Amino acid sequence: MSKTRRALKNTAIQAASQLVTWTLSWFLLVILPRKLGDASFGKLFFALSYGMIFSQFINLGLNTFLVREVAVLHPAPDLPDAENQRRRTSLRALLGNVFALKLVLAVAVFAFQSALIFVLPYDAATREAVLIIGLGTCLGAITQTLGGVFQGLETMVGSNVALIAEKAVVTFGCWFFLAHGYGLRAACWAHTAASVAAFLIALGWLQRIERFVPVWDRVLIRRVFLGGLPFLVWVIFGEIYVRIDVLMLSLMTSDAVVGWYGAATRLYGTLLFIPNILMTSIFPAMMRLGSDAGDEAAFGRASERLMNLLLFAAVPVAAGTIAVARPFVRLLYGPGPFMQAGPNLEVLGASILLVCIDVVLGTALIARGKEKPWAGMAVAAAVFNPLLNLWAIPFTQRLWGNGGIGASAATLLTEVLMMFGALWLMPKGVFSRRNVVCGLKALAVGITMVVLLRAWGSSNLVLLIVAGGAFYLPVALLIGVVPREDLHHMLHALKSARKGAA
Repeated sequence: MSKTRRALKNTAIQAASQLVTWTLSWFLLVILPRKLGDASFGKLFFALSYGMIFSQFINLGLNTFLVREVAVLHPAPDLPDAENQRRRTSLRALLGNVFALKLVLAVAVFAFQSALIFVLPYDAATREAVLIIGLGTCLGAITQTLGGVFQGLETMVGSNVALIAEKAVVTFGCWFFLAHGYGLRAACWAHTAASVAAFLIALGWLQRIERFVPVWDRVLIRRVFLGGLPFLVWVIFGEIYVRIDVLMLSLMTSDAVVGWYGAATRLYGTLLFIPNILMTSIFPAMMRLGSDAGDEAAFGRASERLMNLLLFAAVPVAAGTIAVARPFVRLLYGPGPFMQAGPNLEVLGASILLVCIDVVLGTALIARGKEKPWAGMAVAAAVFNPLLNLWAIPFTQRLWGNGGIGASAATLLTEVLMMFGALWLMPKGVFSRRNVVCGLKALAVGITMVVLLRAWGSSNLVLLIVAGGAFYLPVALLIGVVPREDLHHMLHALKSARKGAA
């Protein structure tokens, strides 16, 4: 139960941070497309996607590996002083070497991606955006590594303060510059300044907890590099199948189409807060449970409860997104060209549920030491997605003048592929038929909610959201989407956490 209380505490911190950053993200999502227009916003979105793809070569798969290593090396109050001192020494050596390696990689990757953009067929404004944004994405990759350390230490305050600062700087920076008549270049510099602020805060906060200095131990760096290799395959190929559609759209359609797709995918990204909150908080605990071969039953129960909870929470978000996508886009951007983002968001709304499922399945596989075959699924997705986009983007561009619909459909089908692949790889005893029953019940309620809201025909966004929530929550509880045992477990843990705080 103590593990559950700790997970709940970190989840609460993550949820509070998510609320702040979510609000800032929504504000930014409104002002950027409105002020820049679809073509310039398309250039900005391309530059961000381009930089994010290359930043994964700075990641090298070490972030996930680092979470697991830090969680194991973190000193514990119930251990002898000598053991804790040994752990702290090993932890500081690990952090110093990883930080030094990331600095070297960041310089090399920025030089390579900057040179490559001048070989590709893009205009001067796009190339300038890529160069400016590239500084921020490379630095942001190091900040993500520091966030992995906080995650492994199970202290989420520092990383969340850095994230809030980043969102605040980019949001108010873009608002200020665009309100005073500046354009794409200023928005790019605001993004990079935000990355600098987040890096400095995260590094300073971590130094207060575990002071370390950059060092270069070839033996340790080699061990770290080899340890991250299985995750490297997943990270790089996973990023390819997530981002490659933007690059293909930019080459096969126009900046405006990229802008419509960018608006939809940014909205879609903010709606993935549920797996972001739970996985950031619970991942270290799942790693510890999964590493204990003698406690398979506990790991199975934890995985089953997590999946049920995620299904219960994710289905209404996905169903609601499908139901309100078009009036939502109209509210944000008006009845102009960005209405083309509505169909994209409808298709991506269905992906929300699949992403939530895939995140839990992937976490369970990694915790059980199945990261290599799971990485193989990322390779399969990285091949499947571009091949599907080669057909889907031109087809939907000809049919509706919006190639983003094809890219959205390719994203949805790729998540389906990942889900079936994860289920095929899953060890026995991790999930049960109760998860299938829970999922089918939640899906039935969600589909019914979409049908009823569509049949209603209202364009009032507030009424649609309230009506959807008023229908889903009581019906889902009535038919037992989440088993009563799981609800009782969560309530008992919450009561225990309150008593402990008191």
